[in-house]
Amino acid sequence: MTLAQREHPEAVGEFDAAVRWYEAQESGIGLALIERARQARQEIADWPNAAPPFTTADDGTVIRSKVVRGYPYRVVYAVESDAILILAYAHERREPGYWVHRLSD
Repeated sequence: MTLAQREHPEAVGEFDAAVRWYEAQESGIGLALIERARQARQEIADWPNAAPPFTTADDGTVIRSKVVRGYPYRVVYAVESDAILILAYAHERREPGYWVHRLSD
């Protein structure tokens, strides 16, 4: 059974900003980021526990991440009982763990 995916609103905002930035650099590469992120989310949906634990939140929630191929981004997520919660589309050079507060939002 494939779990539904929910995206934290801040994750949606940061992903949209990344797409706009890439698209402003060169037409088409923002759209390619959308496709690569879609592929990563599909792999997460198909095998949610395949990625090794990335970190564990203070409440014990296991956080995992999936690389977005070809881009310096990871889809950071938690597997809940009824859904996959996407916490961030984290740039590899951004401060680690900036998205942790999103677990309690």
